[in-house]
Amino acid sequence: MALTYDGRLLLVAAETATAVVSVTKLQDGARHPVVGILQDGGLGQYDVAVSADDRYAFVADENSGGLSVFNLALALRNGFSAAGVAVGMIHLGRGAVGVAAAPDGSRVYVTTLGGYGPLGQLWVIDARRAEHRADRAAVIAHVRAGCQPTRVAVSPDGKTLWVTALQSNALLGYSTTVLQRHPARALRAVVRVGSQPVGMLLLDHGRAAVVADSNRFSQMPGAAGKGASPRISVVSTADALNGHRSVVGYLPAGLFPRDLGYDPATGEILIANYLSDTVELLHTPALP
Repeated sequence: MALTYDGRLLLVAAETATAVVSVTKLQDGARHPVVGILQDGGLGQYDVAVSADDRYAFVADENSGGLSVFNLALALRNGFSAAGVAVGMIHLGRGAVGVAAAPDGSRVYVTTLGGYGPLGQLWVIDARRAEHRADRAAVIAHVRAGCQPTRVAVSPDGKTLWVTALQSNALLGYSTTVLQRHPARALRAVVRVGSQPVGMLLLDHGRAAVVADSNRFSQMPGAAGKGASPRISVVSTADALNGHRSVVGYLPAGLFPRDLGYDPATGEILIANYLSDTVELLHTPALP
């Protein structure tokens, strides 16, 4: 899910399409809060990001292996089935599952799983090119990103990109500047977290990260062994970028913690536990 920057709309990626929902109607308990549906034939719509000006939506299509681009402003003005709403799809690689937009709106970052082993990729997309013509010409660079990179997040200053690599049991940090010019040299930090990290959340102006160590495959029904316990790793990103010990502690979690959210009004972290069917609320930990 992703909120527009003006807080009016919530975009929800839902396999075959992405729903655009009115936040006001949700809060008021309206029976029909869905404003419209963004759909272009892409399969496995898994993650979604919004451009800094709220005009475009970028959706990672896991099964189609691409990034779908939608003109959200046009959809709201002329209708969701209007010509030009579905700008196009940028074909990238197998298993496009994570997407994040740069704070200044210039770049979009996408992760592709690439199957098992060190085949995952991190992609850099020129947002303006993608918004006007969504094809491979919009791809600026790509680089290996460990084994099965999943979530991606950009620091508030736009200088560092963080990726959870599920099979690598790691949080990876990249320089966004170097990534565009010399991709193979862009990796700045490798943080060994817990088992099979998926969800990630940056806190304290990007100086900290909380990572959902899902231990997902051991928790699935029929799994042979339970393995490590699922938990949330708390990471000092500043220490990680300086090459120091950076995992400062752990928080409890239910079965398969999948995604994380943050409520700035209360200072609480929200953890969606996929197999426990629960949402946890935890106070943000104090960092040393």
